Amino acid sequence: MGDTAMVPMDVQLQPAWLTWVSATTTCLKALGTDCDTVDVAGMTGYAFVLSVHKELCPSGPTVFDWCSLLAGVQLLGRTTLNFTSGDCHTAELACDRTRAHCRVAFDLVAREIEAGRPCVVWGAYVPEFAVAIGVDNDCYHVKSFRQFTGEPEPPIPYDGLNAPGGPYALGFPTTIDMPQERADEAAIVRAAQILNQPRHLRDYGYGPTAYDTWIAALEANVANPFGNAYNAACWTEGRHFAHQFLGRLAGRNPRLAGPLGEAAGAYGDAASAMDRVAALFPFPHGGNIGNADVRAEAIEALKRAKAAEMRAAKSVAAAAAAL
Repeated sequence: MGDTAMVPMDVQLQPAWLTWVSATTTCLKALGTDCDTVDVAGMTGYAFVLSVHKELCPSGPTVFDWCSLLAGVQLLGRTTLNFTSGDCHTAELACDRTRAHCRVAFDLVAREIEAGRPCVVWGAYVPEFAVAIGVDNDCYHVKSFRQFTGEPEPPIPYDGLNAPGGPYALGFPTTIDMPQERADEAAIVRAAQILNQPRHLRDYGYGPTAYDTWIAALEANVANPFGNAYNAACWTEGRHFAHQFLGRLAGRNPRLAGPLGEAAGAYGDAASAMDRVAALFPFPHGGNIGNADVRAEAIEALKRAKAAEMRAAKSVAAAAAAL
């Protein structure tokens, strides 16, 4: 199948720092789903995720279980077809086993594209998600973040992915009849679960703990400048997604408008605080992170964001309990 040439599909890439949200939204819209990045981030729960490495490694925004997002795609009215290797495939770690995993992912994508359905792939050029829009002689044709940087997007050999965490492919084969009320209720419960289960795993903090991890890195002046700026951009966007999505839920569900409206407002406060963090540490160079006064201002903004997100978590939990 890899030797079959398929004309790349014409899809409109939906911009987002969280590239899984970008790629998934692009695929769903191309398949006729009425959604945007706010819907995808909210329904899948990505809007409520927060993952931060102890030294602000740029891996933070993607170090969690991607499979946990798939149920939310179904809430948006589409089934999922997923291959996840979990076995790291990069230039340094590639081997016959990981190349075999790459082949499985490629064949899944090729079958979907042959049926006229774009897919999400991981590791296009760098460890980010992209949209596979065609295959040709064992290569992917993709639309990626390079659409917005003006860089070329040459074909990527099936085993040329830069995929820490392993090759990954996600297709959306069929539609589902999903009532809006049922989808909203499931999304509220999922958000409550994510927000009220803070934890620390190896070198990463999750949920409210992630803010503490971030603050500690800035206090000790050990944050990677590039990674710190990337985390700031991604997680600021996530707070804005949560604010907008919860506002939509409140508008569609009058009996839960109280707690959902409170949660939306709290996330608005978190987003405003994170806007300041992102402004202090602009991507990609990271601003003047070596300046103690700059770091102190960012720490105060992170503390405000944490307090606001904890208020939001309580309100979302109250909405879930009322279902």
